[in-house]
Amino acid sequence: MKGKTAICIGIFAALVFAAAAVQICRICIDSSLRSRAQALYDSGSYGEAALIYERLGDGTAAADSRTLESQERYQQAVALLQQGDAAGAAQLFSSISQYRDASDFLIACSWQEALEAQDTDKLLKAHTVFAKLGNYSYCSQALEQIDSLLFRQARLKAESTDLSGALTILEKLGSYQGSDNLAQRCRQMQAWSCASEEQRLLVEERRYMPDKLDNVYVCEEAYIVVPEVLDSSTGFFLYFPGGRDEELSIDYLLYYMMNPSSNTLAVFMRRNGLEDMESKTAQAVEILDRAAAECGLFPRDVVAGGSSLGAYPAMHFAFYAWENHALRTGCVLSLDAGSDWLETWLLLSESQCRVTAELGTDFYLFESPWVGMNREGICRMVNTGNKVTMVGCYFDDHVRISLDAMGMGVVDWAVNDRSQPCNPDIYTFVTLHPGDEANWD
Repeated sequence: MKGKTAICIGIFAALVFAAAAVQICRICIDSSLRSRAQALYDSGSYGEAALIYERLGDGTAAADSRTLESQERYQQAVALLQQGDAAGAAQLFSSISQYRDASDFLIACSWQEALEAQDTDKLLKAHTVFAKLGNYSYCSQALEQIDSLLFRQARLKAESTDLSGALTILEKLGSYQGSDNLAQRCRQMQAWSCASEEQRLLVEERRYMPDKLDNVYVCEEAYIVVPEVLDSSTGFFLYFPGGRDEELSIDYLLYYMMNPSSNTLAVFMRRNGLEDMESKTAQAVEILDRAAAECGLFPRDVVAGGSSLGAYPAMHFAFYAWENHALRTGCVLSLDAGSDWLETWLLLSESQCRVTAELGTDFYLFESPWVGMNREGICRMVNTGNKVTMVGCYFDDHVRISLDAMGMGVVDWAVNDRSQPCNPDIYTFVTLHPGDEANWD
């Protein structure tokens, strides 16, 4: 009996010893693994460290290692993208797609495909990513191409009166090429399009000469001519009268009404704002936009005209309308500019001329015989790259030059198709080139 008891005690002791030995080994192994994991962690091998910590059941340490691994891959991928290695960056970003904004960066890696497909949503995300990456050559070039397409898309949406869609893009573009100015116009036009009756311009109470004219409205600042047909091809014309900020003579409006430009929304300013042409431009753009909004249109491009001293505000309109309102002026009709261009303080500066040249604005200078004219302002426009065409008028009476233009289809020609000179019986067109001013006579 005593022998059996001794055997049992011995077996139990052996088992206890074996268990203790196993535990000691496990502790030693775990300690070794943990030391190994820490060494890997300290050396920056976070993925390998995470695998060991996961094996050891240390979730906190494993998660920390995985986070650092993701962070390291993220930084490596960002660096690759900044260097222009979009494919390498995409591979890394795809492995950490749940980390921070890696999914947006992954989309940005394929920005060229999005550009080709004109995928607005992906391009907006790519815009946000490249804007974060700094002034690296690859990033700057990508951002310029992306922003250029997005800006064109925003303009097209605005022109199709999808103002909300345009704003979604413009608000991401900041001040790119006047995006902030265009966004402001879109917001205002949204408000004007749903304004109450008493706030609208084109209402029965504002009809001008309703017994004789079917489609003319008047407000304190302008007369507004609304065409019978309004559609996506509708053009826009803006006119500044002559004089030193004197009230428009109604003859000019009536001459236009004798032969109006078809499918053109026309605004005749009652005064030309000669003392503050920038402020008058803002006022003119607002009236044009308000009328267009009430007609369900968006001015994409405008022709500006001015008679005598009103020619100067018309030319300045081309500059200020773009700089302050992102509205392009495709053409300016200068109708016998006052004092034969002698009032040099009213001329466009060289920097302003460079802006209108970049916009591609065409200047048509309808003038009586050119002998004795001051050519300083004209030379400046030509030499800065503007397309300037002198239009010699058969009838050289100062007032008649403007009345002919208003009543003989010149506005319709300017708004719709300038590919060929108009009315060759009374006009002679001479396009000017740098350096040939000696041959202008």
